[in-house]
Amino acid sequence: MSQLDFDYVIIGSGFGGSVSALRLSEKGYKVLVIEKGKWFTGKDFPKTNWNLKKWLWQPNMKLFGFFKMTFLNHVTILSGVGVGGGSLTYANTLPVPKTNFFTSGSWAGLYNWEETLKPHYETAYKMLGAAINPSFFEADETLRKLAKEIGKENAFEATNVSVYFGEEGRTVDDPYFGGKGPDRTGCVFCGACMTGCRYNAKNTLDKNYLFLAQQLGAEILAEKEVVDVTVLGAEDGADGYKINFISSIGKKEKGSVTAKGVIFSGGVVGTVPLLLKLKKKSLPNLSEMVGCAIRTNNESLMLVTSTNKNFKDFSKGIAIGSILQTSENSHLEPVRYGEGSAFFRTLTIPVIFSKYALLRLLGILFLMVKFPVKLLKTIFAKNYAKRTSVLLFMQSVDSTIRLKLGKIT
Repeated sequence: MSQLDFDYVIIGSGFGGSVSALRLSEKGYKVLVIEKGKWFTGKDFPKTNWNLKKWLWQPNMKLFGFFKMTFLNHVTILSGVGVGGGSLTYANTLPVPKTNFFTSGSWAGLYNWEETLKPHYETAYKMLGAAINPSFFEADETLRKLAKEIGKENAFEATNVSVYFGEEGRTVDDPYFGGKGPDRTGCVFCGACMTGCRYNAKNTLDKNYLFLAQQLGAEILAEKEVVDVTVLGAEDGADGYKINFISSIGKKEKGSVTAKGVIFSGGVVGTVPLLLKLKKKSLPNLSEMVGCAIRTNNESLMLVTSTNKNFKDFSKGIAIGSILQTSENSHLEPVRYGEGSAFFRTLTIPVIFSKYALLRLLGILFLMVKFPVKLLKTIFAKNYAKRTSVLLFMQSVDSTIRLKLGKIT
């Protein structure tokens, strides 16, 4: 084992990979994190999501941003690519599930999960600098009004988010880790959390878990994509593994390292397809269940755009500043993008519910013919981000899909 390059190689630097990197480094292990995306700093993030080169990850189109959309048969998956993974583009929210979530689903009865996980949620809150959103803006006040109208005013509350608020726009020494972390700057409530925080207020993983792991000796290798993992010596992996990778940006240069253990943390759309490919060639002993029982966030995103002349500005605030618990298993959140970010208008179409694709298509065409002016005014409205609130409806009901190798993966 002493002849191996690392004790552990971690594939992916998002929420799973970053935590693993820090905790293993704290135990004295030699750790390498391999990330196919780029390093990003405040100046690297786009001002709006129309800057596709900086925002969208689509390598076959020479787009090397940090936001990735994966279109599958039954779901569209939004994920992050870059050092810090999904934390670069997520909406900062850190809700702890309600009791009924822990006592339902396929995991019910296996353990007292709520009690067991409680201290770990507290640790995550501390590491991610969780704080209650201190300021409501137009979209939040609109949701509060809705809560009152449906008799659920007590179910409306501010979100707990991984944002440093402090004094707006003021930079201070590390406020979280006794001076071991980086400087932070107070949030300016620009609404652009999901297109990358340009003001150093969002507590992304490169500013906590990964930052501290590096201080303990962990290495991060960016712009490299793992393509193969092979067993060294003993079939059970006791002698370690060889991890092969290629450059994910630019010339496809090859490289490899060895380690006694490999941790797959490239998110669902990164890890599962890779494991399915490895099972076909170099790691045939992987479980037959790889790709099964995959869970999404069970969420729908609905864009609501005001066409009134005297519209309210929905772009100010943080990405998600409030939440309404609409039922035991569901909640509603108003999501915002910063001023000028109107890319998603290009994906806007009426929603038609039918199990048959032809009927859905005909339904869309019918609405376009029946309400052409309303649709055009909605899609081409000026100040689109200011006029639009993205309603996020999420459920905690246990449901699964299966991922298989194919053209879409």
